Amino acid sequence: MTEIYADDSRRYLLESRIATGGMGEVWRARDNLLGREVAIKLLKPEYAGDPVFRTRFEAEARHAASLHHPGIAAVFDVGEQMLHDGSVRPFLVMELVEGRPLSSLIRTDVGMRPDVVRDLLAQAGDALAAAHAAGIVHRDVKPANLLVTADRTVKITDFGIARALSSAAVTGTGAVMGTPQYLSPEQARGETATPASDVYGLGVVAYECLAGRRPFEKDTAVATALAHLNDPVPPLPDHVPADLAAVVMRALAKKPAERFPDAAAFAAALRGAPAPAGSEDATQVVPPVVVPPSSPSTQVLTGLGSAVPSAAASEPDEQEEDDERRAKPWLIALVVVLLLAAAVVVWALMSGGDETPPPDPTTPTTTSATPTPTESPTATATPTAFDLDEADYIGRDIDTVLAALRDRGLRPRSHEVRNPGDQTPDAVTAVSPTTGLQEGDTVDVAYYGPKPESTPTPEPTPDETPTSEPPSTEPTTPAASTPQTAETTDTSTTTAEPTDSPAARKDIPE
Repeated sequence: MTEIYADDSRRYLLESRIATGGMGEVWRARDNLLGREVAIKLLKPEYAGDPVFRTRFEAEARHAASLHHPGIAAVFDVGEQMLHDGSVRPFLVMELVEGRPLSSLIRTDVGMRPDVVRDLLAQAGDALAAAHAAGIVHRDVKPANLLVTADRTVKITDFGIARALSSAAVTGTGAVMGTPQYLSPEQARGETATPASDVYGLGVVAYECLAGRRPFEKDTAVATALAHLNDPVPPLPDHVPADLAAVVMRALAKKPAERFPDAAAFAAALRGAPAPAGSEDATQVVPPVVVPPSSPSTQVLTGLGSAVPSAAASEPDEQEEDDERRAKPWLIALVVVLLLAAAVVVWALMSGGDETPPPDPTTPTTTSATPTPTESPTATATPTAFDLDEADYIGRDIDTVLAALRDRGLRPRSHEVRNPGDQTPDAVTAVSPTTGLQEGDTVDVAYYGPKPESTPTPEPTPDETPTSEPPSTEPTTPAASTPQTAETTDTSTTTAEPTDSPAARKDIPE
């Protein structure tokens, strides 16, 4: 059997391919110099000459190598491999994690135990907190990038699209990097990711673990990204404790300022109040979290103490007392004027025989304070909510759809997305939101831009790796944004699948 090495010095022997992703492939390998098992990540040959992919690959090495935390898969070495055609492709030597991706432990519509979710996500939060403290944002937090060992230890992998907060982005302005199902609203808009963006990703992962489904799952990547922007988060199942649900819902707030500021705060909130086993009625200490409103029209203002509502409630009574105090001097003056007028009238009657009548006194005109009847409030008709059938608009011309939505009293907002080449230009691909709409509401409409210019297909580069296809992990799909989209990678599996013996799996909860 031919031995295949990752490097020309024959130090790293490639044993078996673990997984492939959008940018590279991960192998289980043997470090002959140190006598240990490692994971080798190789950049795909077709991307070896692409400066953007090489830069991103090298950035992953720098980011991961600069982080030292037991919850982050370590990077041991970097190198380059010379191919038959003379080209060079880089590789990373990483810690081999004997475990399984969290995505393989989640069962559809079957939630995991809340205490297990607390533990796993708090560990992930601790690891990401180390990255945030070092000024690095992961930008692609998802179950496939969280590896769980047999003793339920979590390790984060795949910093391939991570970004240092102090550096410029590798991708162009407005490009969207990440997996649509776990993409934060600000990333979907093509804005700069922050630690709060990673918190949103952790919130989506926690939601999926508890509910057995993602909060937003649409037919297309564009529609899913728009749902993260506009749709309210569906409620979690009833079995989820209220304090845990509050933490998850805060992490999923649309506005970054309403979430936990970083992963450390998220992890602390998860550990704040675990309910004792078997004591649902026991007194619980709920952490001070704020559930974000499902509608932007009603908001809870933070920073206001309980004294404010009390003062507001007593304000009308104090106003009445002030009015009464101001009214008393006027009443006294009015009585004096009336008495003087009566005296003048009596004096005129008693002196009626005089030849020269006295001048007519000017009688002051008094206006009785007639209370203005209180107008009964006019009953306002409640706007009728309605839904849209997205199928009525998908595939139609963007101008036609915009006109149709305006005819229904809506305010459509169009977004051009990248055309993969097989779609009709100007054809609508997503409409969001589609439920609970009222006249005047804003609706986002995504449509395909012009087809890209065809480019000659490069000749395939010979590869030294085996041709057998391994099991692949969930691919990272490019999400839609207003200007353009960019593909992310999912070579997160530096994990080696453990043996299926009961001893290896007994501590991993389903």
